[in-house]
Amino acid sequence: MSLKILFEDDYFLAAEKPAGLPSQPTVDKRRPDFFTQLKKQLREERSADFYLGLHHRLDRDTSGVMIFTKNKIANEPLAEMFKKHLIQKTYLCLTALKKCPDQWEVKNHLAEVRDPVLKKIKMKSVRSGGDKAHTLFRRLKTFKKGLLIEAKPLSGRMHQIRVHLAEAGLGIFGDDIYPSPKTPTAPRLMLHALRLEFTHPFSNEPIMIESPLPADLKEMEKTLS
Repeated sequence: MSLKILFEDDYFLAAEKPAGLPSQPTVDKRRPDFFTQLKKQLREERSADFYLGLHHRLDRDTSGVMIFTKNKIANEPLAEMFKKHLIQKTYLCLTALKKCPDQWEVKNHLAEVRDPVLKKIKMKSVRSGGDKAHTLFRRLKTFKKGLLIEAKPLSGRMHQIRVHLAEAGLGIFGDDIYPSPKTPTAPRLMLHALRLEFTHPFSNEPIMIESPLPADLKEMEKTLS
């Protein structure tokens, strides 16, 4: 499988992460991951010492755009942009059908908890402690059996969009950790990293990188219609 390059210049490279691949190597060294596969592909196509720097991640079952550095000079500027939330991320997701505003925002605090049933770490909103989490939401389409929602996280907490929607009764189809609609059945988590927007730290030009809606999400839209 050839991984799709979405953007490239002298400093950065953005590629399309498929659903089902972890973003980075896991404890199980035999398990394929996106970062390693992309680096392997680029080293085979370009040169054996091609540099690729990892700076953020997407959940295993989330598809969409990820950006990497191509040289060490770019590492600090990209890390700084992520740290200061100077990169605007836009996601699309298919959620449960429920009455909701055209636009709304969620500002709260999230903390890690261990789910005794799933035996996994997950996030939940808390009244004290935790870390600030802020997401802007917009309802784009209403289907017969669900909604197409745009999400713009303004902070970078684990599972932030998933938790904010699930706790509002708008669970994402295919979510196996947070409350979500079970019918119709989704092939995977219906969450897609659509777009990254930022001011280029070296040229000062506005950059917008998009990853088109994947086939399985389009097919699920038809099912919900």
